[in-house]
Amino acid sequence: MKESVLWEELSSREIKGCVAKSKDVCILPIGVLEKHGDHLPLGTDMYVVNAVAKKAAEQSFAVVFPYYFFGQIAEARHVKGTLSATHRLIMDALLEMCDEIHRNGFKKILILSGHGGNEYFLPFFVQEFPALKRPYAVYTRFAHNMSDEQQKAIITQSGESEMGDHAGFSETSLIMYLRPELVHLEKAKISESKNLDRLKDLQNLGIVTGFDWYSKYPHHFAGDPSRATAEHGKFIFDILVTNTVNAINAIKADKTSLKLINEFNRLAQ
Repeated sequence: MKESVLWEELSSREIKGCVAKSKDVCILPIGVLEKHGDHLPLGTDMYVVNAVAKKAAEQSFAVVFPYYFFGQIAEARHVKGTLSATHRLIMDALLEMCDEIHRNGFKKILILSGHGGNEYFLPFFVQEFPALKRPYAVYTRFAHNMSDEQQKAIITQSGESEMGDHAGFSETSLIMYLRPELVHLEKAKISESKNLDRLKDLQNLGIVTGFDWYSKYPHHFAGDPSRATAEHGKFIFDILVTNTVNAINAIKADKTSLKLINEFNRLAQ
């Protein structure tokens, strides 16, 4: 029987052996609970990132931390179903989870994000570590990042040039592949996915506010999912998995980060 990569499925004795087998690597997949139009489940980001993490960890062995939804999602507090904790709490909670992962033996933690709204939060989170004097390394990556060549391959395979920013072609195809029973395309209101550009003049000057996303997409829906298919979803999913496997392998091979951390912590005393 194939050994599980999921933390919650391992026994206490097994997880101890997995530390060495994984070369000290644990993946913490993080999403949120938020509206994805009216046709996708609130847990879309979590379903995708957990599936990507699990599949990648099976190909390049690592332990996958349990289902984690404590991400940054203040911009969706106005729509039902969103669970939005304070930024201080999500910072503190994530740090404690990293501490717990390390206490269980892992020295390298990959925080794999499935939610675009974490792309400010997570880089700031890891920037805090030089002041924390932790002896372990934390890495973060957005699961949906891909090369230009991979994006071109998706366009060629699907015939779609617009993936959609949120609950559009790409995410809908992924959920059609991973959890088809949760997709209800007939409920999608395409008119609600239009970019309203209400802060366009500021955004064109590189000015950032906390309401940038809401100013564009108040219905929390961006993109046209009407031509999404499970076949396209599998094609995209396989690319996300390949990229995550490459990230795991690079982290396993990384012999520099822990040395730098020890050196820095010594000098910063």
